[in-house]
Amino acid sequence: MTVFALVSVVPAFADTIAYSDPSGQGTQNWTGNLALTFQVNTAITVDELGVFNTSGTNELNAPGSIIVGIYNSSDALLTSTTFSAGTAYAVSNSDLLKSISSILLAPGTYEVDAVGFSSSNNNGNLNAGSSTGPTLNNDGGALTFLGAAYDSSTTLDDPTTCVGCQSGSAGQRQFDAGTFGFVVTPEPSGFVLLGTGLLSLGAMARRRFLA
Repeated sequence: MTVFALVSVVPAFADTIAYSDPSGQGTQNWTGNLALTFQVNTAITVDELGVFNTSGTNELNAPGSIIVGIYNSSDALLTSTTFSAGTAYAVSNSDLLKSISSILLAPGTYEVDAVGFSSSNNNGNLNAGSSTGPTLNNDGGALTFLGAAYDSSTTLDDPTTCVGCQSGSAGQRQFDAGTFGFVVTPEPSGFVLLGTGLLSLGAMARRRFLA
């Protein structure tokens, strides 16, 4: 009984949404790439990609589709997915979310990039009349949010224009565009310690039972 009580206090993981976009921010129909740069301080696992949805519903407006991807500092595309009009998605605030095959992001610098916004599906930009940037959640310091980047290409790429050029607070240096869901990935040593502790508890319980 004691063993099960102790095991039950291990918390279950739940996704943190890095950039959470509020409603009413769709003020620009930029068709090129819009990227948000962030630094990973503690390894994370990303299992969802998301996109700002100006309509506030669970679907993009037709016509249109938006591609979201994550690049590393070597310009390598690590993962991407497409959000299409006419398809219903999970919703968090004004973001649509889609599960992906999990990827591990080790400490380093990355970009979450989105391309495909249009007059049907606007992005948010303080310089184009939005009232605020996204709410940022670093999950206790696992992330550091940096600047924004963009270009005019209509193909998903790794833009570098305007990195950090937005002024204001951290949230105001971001576009309402792409986002992602993540969990902090425990260090391998943590799993070893947990396993060792459980084995010790099991051995103690067995000795008491035999006694």
